[in-house]
Amino acid sequence: MRGEEVKTLVAYTKTRPDPIPGAPAKPGPATRDDWLLPKLAPGSVIPETRLSIVRWLGQGGMGVVFEVRHLDIERRYAVKLLSLSQSFRSMRRFREEARTISQIGSPWIVEIFDFKELSDGRLMYLMELVDGVSLCAIGRDEGPLALPRLLGLARQICKGLHDAHEAGFVHRDVKPENVMVSTDARGREQVKLVDFGLAALAEGPRHGNNGGTPAYMSPEQCQGITADERADIYSLCVTLYELASGHLPFQTTDVDAMRTSHVITPPRPPSELVEGGLPSGLDKIILRGMSKDPELRYPSAAELEAALIELQLELGLRTAWDELPAPILTDEKRTQRLEEGLATMRGFERIAARRRTIVGVALLALFGVALALGWRNHLRAEAETVAEVQREIEGLSERAREAAAHARWVYPTVADPEAETAYRVVLELESLQLVGVEQTGATLRDEFADTLLGLGDNYWDREGGREFAWEFYVQALMFGDHERVKQRVALSEASLLKLRERAAVGEFEPHELVATEPLVALAEGDEKLRYEKLAAVKRARRQQGRTSAEVDRLFDTLGAELPDELVREVAATLGPRAVAEPPELPVDAFDVEVSEATDGELADAELAADVELGDGEPGAGQLNDAGPSHSSGPSRKHKSSNKAAVEAAQAAYEAGRNDEAERLFRQVLARNSRNVAALVGLHHIYFDRSDYRQALEFARRAVRLRPKRKDLHMFVGDSCTKIMDYGCARKHYQKAKGLGHSQAGQRLSLLEKRVGSK
Repeated sequence: MRGEEVKTLVAYTKTRPDPIPGAPAKPGPATRDDWLLPKLAPGSVIPETRLSIVRWLGQGGMGVVFEVRHLDIERRYAVKLLSLSQSFRSMRRFREEARTISQIGSPWIVEIFDFKELSDGRLMYLMELVDGVSLCAIGRDEGPLALPRLLGLARQICKGLHDAHEAGFVHRDVKPENVMVSTDARGREQVKLVDFGLAALAEGPRHGNNGGTPAYMSPEQCQGITADERADIYSLCVTLYELASGHLPFQTTDVDAMRTSHVITPPRPPSELVEGGLPSGLDKIILRGMSKDPELRYPSAAELEAALIELQLELGLRTAWDELPAPILTDEKRTQRLEEGLATMRGFERIAARRRTIVGVALLALFGVALALGWRNHLRAEAETVAEVQREIEGLSERAREAAAHARWVYPTVADPEAETAYRVVLELESLQLVGVEQTGATLRDEFADTLLGLGDNYWDREGGREFAWEFYVQALMFGDHERVKQRVALSEASLLKLRERAAVGEFEPHELVATEPLVALAEGDEKLRYEKLAAVKRARRQQGRTSAEVDRLFDTLGAELPDELVREVAATLGPRAVAEPPELPVDAFDVEVSEATDGELADAELAADVELGDGEPGAGQLNDAGPSHSSGPSRKHKSSNKAAVEAAQAAYEAGRNDEAERLFRQVLARNSRNVAALVGLHHIYFDRSDYRQALEFARRAVRLRPKRKDLHMFVGDSCTKIMDYGCARKHYQKAKGLGHSQAGQRLSLLEKRVGSK
């Protein structure tokens, strides 16, 4: 076994850790953390959750990490409880960053599934459980890594950093401990970047920080200068230096001396530290990435990955991850050259596979001759080898077709998220070193693509069907290029490549699988069964927003094509809609603008300002059959008490006393249902509790009252994203962008990467 097994994020150890359950007590005054942590022993349930502690995994100055088991679905996760010693503003800043990080959806970054604030104010977040070891453990146990292995791992890290940088985030603590390596379904080493976003929490404000781990810190971090994505490039190249040579570039245990070395001391080429040396090209790549001046480093993780691929092609090396697409560069010709080079390496592997098969057959023949089995036995052995190869290919083909028969072309189902998909089985087939694989793989790809294209065409022009036709078309593109379909779906190549990466490792969030339920029903060939399956989707009421509305429209369209008796029979099984639409509210004419909150934080003025209507002043849009209303605003005697209550609620929210804050905000709304400050405050409280439906209701009410408030449109967009109503999210992000919100463009970019541009 390679080192100790790790199943979680590596916790920070920069400050005094919180108490460990079961560990000896340390002297010193009690903290606000002490009352909770001793109760969280294996077998206990985290308060206010359905998560049972399996075991303690690690801890640091910011909190403690547990492996947990969900009591209902039996799935295991990692949970991190952030320390109460963190300032509330720091915790809120991290929460806002993590909200966006969770939308990146990169297969190379550990996934954050959910957030929850416990009653004591502690922020808990639920993460993917990584079953593997850290690069630190691998390097410690195995020493310098072989170059093909190093290149395969480095390319994955580059892709993870590129995804994060494209979304506007810098890790700022890239090091071997924060890179986990697990094994995928094909036995390959797969990378996961961990503790993304925690660097910002540990360091404080983004500007002028000096956070990170000294041995891997960039010169600008050592000097307290603002760090951008090139700081991650530097830290990654220090990591590659260590993995390639077995040594850090600067050998000192003194922190100040280490920082000084990063700033002024040129590192030795790593090849000088390895017996037998390293390729000079690797020295050049690592040393350029470790340039003291950020302007001299690779400008992006994609450029660094491209340099690593060029080195691989120059040396003629094959890695386990050659099927990964080349990075998309501004120089399209260079991208094409890289992709062609990788395709050549894949071809070499297939040729080598054929040769190995031939050699294997020849050895069997020689062995037969040596044992005097004769020519007949030789032919029989050869025939048996060919038959075995054919059986394996046929077995994989059957598995792929079986998955497709259950509409699992690209996505598994909600009921069985671990089920294999046709796409993954085809990749498994194409990776085999067997003769005949290429032709079979191509046949399966054409077969599945044709089926999906037919489904897309079937629904494209039907009322309510276009959204689902779009989804079928996208899945068809996963198996091959089709120009007509590309024109219809308008999906960027980058988005398609990212979807292929995620589908190859089978990493989809639960809400994404829920969104595919209508597709499974619509893939049914029998009209009656299809209608009944779509009715079952409606009964489950798991679809949200625009998707739910489109299911309803298409259900009616399909019903019009069936006998009335069948339609009435199926309709009788459907109850009333589970969630009623929130009532329309009048729009206030007195539109109050407040400053945009930095990093998604709540602006102080937003809660403290007195934004109610004055007495008897009608707002635009407040007309009904009886004429304008003159009594909708609060009386003057309530205005001062409302303002005081809002300020008190703000103070409670800042202190993490959300129950008290909610009570005060609701008191304000009881006196004036159009108080935007109270609506926004309740939106944030419910969003923090992961009750995204309720958060959306409050945000919608606020935006109806203040349609020109750009931050309110962002709140609606974030809530819609969480409940998978991507059409709603896109609409409000676009509105916020038009009003000048600085982060709206970033949100739209993330949304496009997740679902494509429809």
